[in-house]
Amino acid sequence: MKRYLFYLIKFIALLAKAICGRFAYMYLLTRALKQKGVSFTGMPRYIERDVYIDAEGGLSIGNNVVVSTRAIILTHDYSFTTGLDAIGERPDTDIEIRVPVKIGNNVFIGAGAIILPGTTIEDNVIIGAGALVKGLIKSDSVIIGNPGQYLCDIKEWIAKKKQNTNPSQLFKDKK
Repeated sequence: MKRYLFYLIKFIALLAKAICGRFAYMYLLTRALKQKGVSFTGMPRYIERDVYIDAEGGLSIGNNVVVSTRAIILTHDYSFTTGLDAIGERPDTDIEIRVPVKIGNNVFIGAGAIILPGTTIEDNVIIGAGALVKGLIKSDSVIIGNPGQYLCDIKEWIAKKKQNTNPSQLFKDKK
């Protein structure tokens, strides 16, 4: 029943986005994601509609978080069964490992990024497009690549961006 309620609320959220704008969409989408077990410690800035969010193992999302298109957030893993089978200890049924993910405040997760079970992303972090992230990501970090690696401090990153970005490339989003 929760699954149907999730999809119903998500559908209404998408309609609300077209009619009322982003705020209504985010309000309804957070309600839908709560049906899947996501907890929120603030209001995300934006979560794209085609993000895959698995909250079976526990997922907490902070304030001012952006999750871009086709990002994946996983909180469970079935590879344990494959490993047991490989060493001749095949279980009667699949075994799932559930480990929570925590996303802090003011975090940007780029397009196609993958957040693996057990990851904690602290505050003020940018995860680059396509990055594969696991473990502890410290505050004020920019992480890129597969596997995700520290690129630089976020203050250093924004200083370079400001220096190398033409003002004509900057556009304010509609509310």
